Formats: sequence, structure tokens, C-alpha cells
Amino acid sequence: MSVVSYSESGWDTQDDRWDDWEDDEMNTPMKCLFCTHTFQSPIVLFRHVKQLHGFDFPKTRANLKLDFYQSMRVVNYIRTMGISDPNFGHVSGFVIDGSEAFINDDQFLKPAIEDDALLYALDELDLDDTASVASSRSRAGSLARSHALESNLAAAMAGETAKERELMARIRTLEHQLGLRDREVSYVTEQFDEYRQMVKRQFYDTIDDGNAEDPSGSSGATEAGSRGGDYYFNSYAGNEIHMQMLQDRVRTEGYRDFIYDNADVFRGKVVLDVGCGTGILSMFAAKAGAARVIAVDNSDIIEKARANVIENGLDDVITLVRGKIEELELPVARVDIIVSEWMGYFLLFEAMLDSVLVARDRFLAPGGLLAPSASFVYLTAISDPVYMRDQVNYWDDVYGFRMSAMKPQGPVLEADVDVVSANAVAATRALIAHIDHGNALPADLDFCSDFVIEATRNAPLHALLGYFDVAFSRLQSAPSPSSSQLAAPVYVSDSAVDSKPSPQSLWARPESSMHGFTTGPQGTPTHWKQTVFVLHEPIDAKIGDQVRGKFVCRKSTANPRELDLEISYCHVPASMKGNADISSLAMKHQKYQLR
Repeated sequence: MSVVSYSESGWDTQDDRWDDWEDDEMNTPMKCLFCTHTFQSPIVLFRHVKQLHGFDFPKTRANLKLDFYQSMRVVNYIRTMGISDPNFGHVSGFVIDGSEAFINDDQFLKPAIEDDALLYALDELDLDDTASVASSRSRAGSLARSHALESNLAAAMAGETAKERELMARIRTLEHQLGLRDREVSYVTEQFDEYRQMVKRQFYDTIDDGNAEDPSGSSGATEAGSRGGDYYFNSYAGNEIHMQMLQDRVRTEGYRDFIYDNADVFRGKVVLDVGCGTGILSMFAAKAGAARVIAVDNSDIIEKARANVIENGLDDVITLVRGKIEELELPVARVDIIVSEWMGYFLLFEAMLDSVLVARDRFLAPGGLLAPSASFVYLTAISDPVYMRDQVNYWDDVYGFRMSAMKPQGPVLEADVDVVSANAVAATRALIAHIDHGNALPADLDFCSDFVIEATRNAPLHALLGYFDVAFSRLQSAPSPSSSQLAAPVYVSDSAVDSKPSPQSLWARPESSMHGFTTGPQGTPTHWKQTVFVLHEPIDAKIGDQVRGKFVCRKSTANPRELDLEISYCHVPASMKGNADISSLAMKHQKYQLR
């Protein structure tokens, strides 16, 4: 007869160890989501979070049916908030309802704190579910071990005593628990292998493969666009970027003056503010007499906008709605006016105009107005040795050393965003894009335009320079200045004394209440600055020489909120500018990206 040997005290010690094993399996303590307390068990940790901080993570996870990755995003988002805001740890009653953008934002797959043991332990919260998806290898190993043990136990049972029967029952229980542990470890390992690969794809592979084409077609671009969109909304959640925009007086006062000077247009109307930010444009509209203003934003900033509206006693007029304008439903069927500050660098960077056009098609009543009503992109040329020395050729002489490896390499250059002096402008301007916001289609926002600019002085042309203007009209049926004004080589001031254009005098048509502002070098600098396209080689231009070419602007395939730009051009001496055929002249090609 086989006998199972045991020691009373030895068994009790092992039993105690087993009871403690679940709490001790993680050697690294898990930090609370909100405070500095640490725990060995996620169950104990989340019980603490619920009792002390008012956030029931397991219940929220179950009610919202959050998957493994969404749960990780929630944890990393809360940790990120705690890092960026020390007062966040004192929060009480943190709640999410499933509509928050960060739940599906892949930037929150990256751990907010290094070696976060809590991420590894998330699946202890639903062990029963994980057991059903365990790998077949672990299941087979556990069953084999169980069957072998059963055989040994069966042989031992022939002469078992009552104590032995008790021990055999305990062994079976322990074997079952060990099998569950095997399956859990396997599942968590598989989940984290997949998680690490996703993080690698999200945060590292895209850097290396950013220029690679997706062999499967457009789906990769769609996914990249989604990620870019989520990042875009999160980038507007903080205060600093809004302070920068509000302090841009050309921008903010341009909107304010149009709204206040045309209060009769806004009085009694329903206004939609797309991308409301702090709510400043919505409050302008409310002060001008709008009957109702609906302010929409998909960034966390909308919560501060809500507080701003309440603080200024305008919550009876302004309704704030969080979400993407492409997806949400408004509390009204139609609006009379859409106001939005959607412009990015070189006008179209960030691609927010697309969203405004969607809002127009979904919600704007027939005959309704968009503010601004039209926009224009211009191209000119600059001669600026100081800019070239400080920004482009800096690496040629760094304290007496050459550092050519630091200079931009490759066929695609980064377009530079900078403030350029009006004194650097050395050519006329060419209108390369004219967008009527009432009629434009999203496809129109990728454009290709021929251009001709003419040198206004003898100087080397170091770069082409892009900038934009916007117009505000009382009627969308007449959205912009006249063709002659758009084609004018320079702006004309209303004042014979003051030659500097202002938002009110920009179009030289004060009687029409046509407002607008420029981001060009001849105007007051704005936060949009200008966009500089440095040429590989300067053009040795004389007065009257032309630069003719083609300008292509399109959304980036890697991230549609970014821009890919191409310029083909040739230098046409003044003696040849009357010739239609310039095929004998060398055509140069340059590519740029605006990131």
C-alpha cells in the first residue's frame, strides 16, 4: 500500500502560504490611481479607490463593457492627469460615462508610469472570463498534470484514513486553483505580448515607417487619421494653447469686431460654434444678441468653457455639447450662423475646415452664414540673409565647427513656420487658393494651382513664403472682396496717412461691413505666423524677373491633419517673361511637409 507522507505542522505552513500566495504574487507594489498608497492586490487597491476616492473601477468597467485596452487607457489617463495636475489626487467622485475620447485614444496605451504593476494585474478583476479564453497549451498542461495526480491519488486511496481523505480533497482543490492560475498567467502573458506590440506599432514603428505605403490600400491611412484626430483634440485640452490664441489680438478682435459691428445679423439667431475652445466666440455671439448659441468641442477644454459660460451669466443662452460634429446630434435641427476659428498654419494644417463643412451640410439653414465666410492662400518670395544664417545655415559654423549632419537631409524638407519681416518680401504675391466656405467641398481642400510672382528688387530669392487671409461677410452669397482686390499686389489702407492695414481696413470696403484679417508679413504678426519654403538654391533675381510654377497642397497620407506640399518652379528672366513658351528653362521640383 502506498502511503502519502505528510507533517501536520508542515501542511499547515504550506496552507498558510497558499492563502497568502495570491497577495504576494506581484513583487512590485501597485500604486493607487489617485494618491501615493501602494497595494499588493488590485482587488484591495480598487476597493481603496472606491472608498476613499469615490471611483468604482470594476463596476464602471463592467457597466461600460470596457475591454482590456480600454481599461488600460483609463488607468493611464488617470495617472497622466495626476502627473500633470498635483491637485488631481484630491479628486472625489471621479466618473466616466463611456463618451470620453481618451477611452479609445491610443496615446494612453503608453504607460504613464514606468513598470506599472497595476496594468499587469487588471485581469485579476475578471478571472472567470479570462479562464475561458486561456491558451490550449496551458489547459492541456493543467489537465495532464491533474490526470497524473489523480492516478497517483487513486493508488494511494486504497488504504486511506479519514485524515488522508481530507488531505486528498485539499490537494484536488489546490490542483484546481493551480490550473486556474496557469490559465490566468498564460492569458495575461498573451495580452501583454499583444499590448507591447501595439505600443511598439503606435509609438515606434510609425517613426521608422512613416513614409512607407500601406500595401493593403487606404485602411492604414484611415487608422492613422483616427489616431491623429484623437491626438488633435487632446492637444487642445490645456490652457497654454488657448491663452496663446486669445492673446493674438488680430485673431480674437477680428472675430469680436465682426460679431459686435454686425449685431443686427446675430440678434435673435441660433448660432453654432464649432470647436468652441474656451467659449470666447460663443460669448461674443451671446453678447451680440443671439437667441441661442450651441458650442461644440471634443476636447476636455469644454468643461472649462462650461464654467466660463456660467461665470459670465450666459448659461441661459449658451448650450455646450461635447463630441465630434460629424457624429453628434444637436438640440436643434437647423442653425442660422456657424462661427468657428478653424484655421491652422498655412490655413489648412489640422484639417478642421473639413469639420466646419460637415457642420454646414448637416445643420446650416438655407441662406445661413458662415463666419468667416471665405479664405485665401497667397504665395510670395523673400530675400532674407539673416533668416538663412540663423535658421538654415546655422550648422555651417557652430563656434568654428561645421555640423552638416545636423542639417535637414533627404528630398523632403520641413516647411518652417516663422514670423518674417515685411522688409524681406522681394516679390509680388500670387493667389493660389480661394475658398468660399458656403460652397466648398472637402475634396476642394486639396488643391493644385499655377502661380506667377515677379521680383520687386534685385536680390537673391532664398525662399517662397505662404500665408492666408480670411474674410467675414454679412451675406454668404457675397462671401469675399472683389476679384480686383484679391489680385491687388498689396493691401490698400483706408487712410492716406496710415499705410499699415488693419482688420477693419483690410478690404478697403468699410461701407459693406466686410471684415477680415491677414496673416501676411505686411500685417501685425499672428500666432499663425507665415510658412517658409526654403529653396535648395537661391534664385538670383533682378527687378521684373518672374518665378513661374505649380503649387500642390494635399493632406498627408500618414496623418490627414498634416500637409504634404510640392512646388515646381522655374526662373524666367524679365527679357523672356512675355514668352508663352518657357520649355527651354530648367524646371526645379521640391517637396515639403508641414507637421
